[in-house]
Amino acid sequence: MPARTLVRVLRPQLPTIGTLKPYIERIDGARIYSNYGPLSREFGERLGRMAGAAGTALTANGTSAIELALRLRARQGSLCLMPAFTFIASAHAVCNAGLTPYLADVDAEALVLTTQIAHAALAQAPAQVAAVLVVSAFGAPPDQGAWAQFEADTGIPVVFDAAAAVTALDGIGRQPVCVSLHATKVLGIGEGGAIFSADTALTDEATALTGFGFRSAERVSTLRGGNYRISEYAAAVGLAAMDGLPQQTAALRALTAAYASRLQHKAARLQRGAGAQWVTMTLNAIVPASQVQAVTDRMDADRIEWRRWWGLGCHRHPAFADVPRATLRQTDAVAPCVIGLPFHLGLTQDEIDRVVACLP
Repeated sequence: MPARTLVRVLRPQLPTIGTLKPYIERIDGARIYSNYGPLSREFGERLGRMAGAAGTALTANGTSAIELALRLRARQGSLCLMPAFTFIASAHAVCNAGLTPYLADVDAEALVLTTQIAHAALAQAPAQVAAVLVVSAFGAPPDQGAWAQFEADTGIPVVFDAAAAVTALDGIGRQPVCVSLHATKVLGIGEGGAIFSADTALTDEATALTGFGFRSAERVSTLRGGNYRISEYAAAVGLAAMDGLPQQTAALRALTAAYASRLQHKAARLQRGAGAQWVTMTLNAIVPASQVQAVTDRMDADRIEWRRWWGLGCHRHPAFADVPRATLRQTDAVAPCVIGLPFHLGLTQDEIDRVVACLP
């Protein structure tokens, strides 16, 4: 009997050469390849309009977006309060900004740090908290209103790590929202990121930080920055990706609906709003704790790839095992249960049936 075909967990697909051609021809004609060229400026403007942001700063990746936003916003202090349950890049960005991660718990239903959890963690903080990094869970939009009130109440600056949520944002406030444009995101360009804010002075400063602290055509460094820019070729991919974004999101919604319809009477569930209010490229099933091992065993036996995209929490990584933390009871309970399912354009209905058959 022939072996079952492998069901891949993720197969990103960026714009094809045909859709890129007109943008590459523009680069050839202008002979500008980096340093905030015309395609980069156009891409940033289109991206900002889509997100509803007055200001946009493009960055080399999502991690550097978080780092720069924290550098610009953090007040005096050594700690950055952040959820333990997030992709490890969030913790690296905090360290790169000169702060120490202070890990807090997440809500077991929404998978995110809430203002209530943050207030409780502040009461236990071993040192001054300089900023809070709020992480969007796998593309769900962050609660900007609640966190604006938190900042007003506490005086602690808030930065959003909304890495996968670029297509779910609407009406950006003054608190910076950082996104990733990695190939594994709904709007992917290979590598890239952005900072959105209604505070255009902040995004102007962030843009200066991406280019060695130069604020204008004069090559005078006024800020200690670095080289965090994207090239014109990356911007070309971004512009072509935005051209095809309506079709991409529609296909991802349909794929999520195919999973949701099959899970209606099962114990495993998708995140609230997935496929209806927002879309993602990393679709997760939250599985009852008692069934996790059986589910992963069945997937392995049927040659179905799966992932824990965020692992078991930042505190489980050796590089961050010694950072301060509040109580992480919910994180330790829910993290093993969040199973990344095969999810990509080209996945067949039969393959979805195979995946769902493994779920309780």
